[in-house]
Amino acid sequence: MAFKQTVHRVLFGVVTGLGGIAGILFGLYSARYLAGLSQVTIYACYAAFTILGLVLGILLADPVADAAAETVESTANSMQKMALSEVVLGALGLIIGLGLAFFVSLAIQSLKFESVPLVGAWLGPVLILFNAVLFATLGAFVGVRFSAAKSVRGFLDAKGEGSGPLVLIDTSIIVDGRLAAVLETGFLPGQVVVPQFVLGELQTLADSEDPLRRVRGRRGLELLEELRSSHPFQVIDDPVEGKGADQKLVKLARTSQAALLTNDYNLQKVASVQGVKVLNLNQLAAALKPTVLPGQVLQLSLQREGKESHQGVAYFEDGTMVVVERGRPHIGKDVIAEVSSVMQTATGKMVFAKFRHLVENASASEESA
Repeated sequence: MAFKQTVHRVLFGVVTGLGGIAGILFGLYSARYLAGLSQVTIYACYAAFTILGLVLGILLADPVADAAAETVESTANSMQKMALSEVVLGALGLIIGLGLAFFVSLAIQSLKFESVPLVGAWLGPVLILFNAVLFATLGAFVGVRFSAAKSVRGFLDAKGEGSGPLVLIDTSIIVDGRLAAVLETGFLPGQVVVPQFVLGELQTLADSEDPLRRVRGRRGLELLEELRSSHPFQVIDDPVEGKGADQKLVKLARTSQAALLTNDYNLQKVASVQGVKVLNLNQLAAALKPTVLPGQVLQLSLQREGKESHQGVAYFEDGTMVVVERGRPHIGKDVIAEVSSVMQTATGKMVFAKFRHLVENASASEESA
């Protein structure tokens, strides 16, 4: 906080001073148009331009200083969390960007801006400054992004596995157990990558004193061992800074331009906000569930009683519950029912239907016809 306040005060003074200097220079530039006036009037104009510049500087100083101080503080915090390779390549990109900006500035200096009314004297320096900031920023950004992407891609290329998009997986998708089946279908393109810190999280779960966490961790490690024999994946030990496996996953996915495969709803939202492509296996399973509409006729096998005295309950193959009105007397039998409504709940979809007749009755009516 003290650092941010210091930066704000310095920038406030700098912007205010620049406003005053701009007013003075504008007054000097306007002197050619004031040649016919008295000295007192000319000095009064100088003073007016200076005061106007100071006022504008003061008005702009606070928002500009706030924004700049916030940017400086966030940049400093980000640099503290950056890996050494990101800092080095970011600095290299900054230098290359400034080098490119120098050559572009030479071209800008060769242009004749003096003929432009009022702003001609300022246009060249402003464009040169903007050009330097633009190329330096782009160079640093590309260097940082290239660092993480290169570290992951370089590792995979060295093993001959660098072709295709990258797919990072988290703990939830490993423990889920359906990853092998998804890979078997071939619907998941690219190279599956397991970061070392995800393995560390699984090991922490497996060593936990909590029985449920311990079972989940051991199940995840066993599934990974089985998966390696059928669908080989790559384990990378990338130096990504962050608090916890989720933050590291999002940062690694963002910088290496990889997709993230997860079942964690909160992780999906955080990653999506930061521009990471997220593949959620639960959403895929929900999208593949059969669609039923009101009025559709179904053949169901009633399994048990419902909550109400007259209800019977059946299930689709994917586990979706179907509550059949007036179905209780026919539990254990196959019935024909008509869908009346479909309700989406937090745990999934629930279908309500009305009993029409037994399947045996339908067969008998067809034979008599």
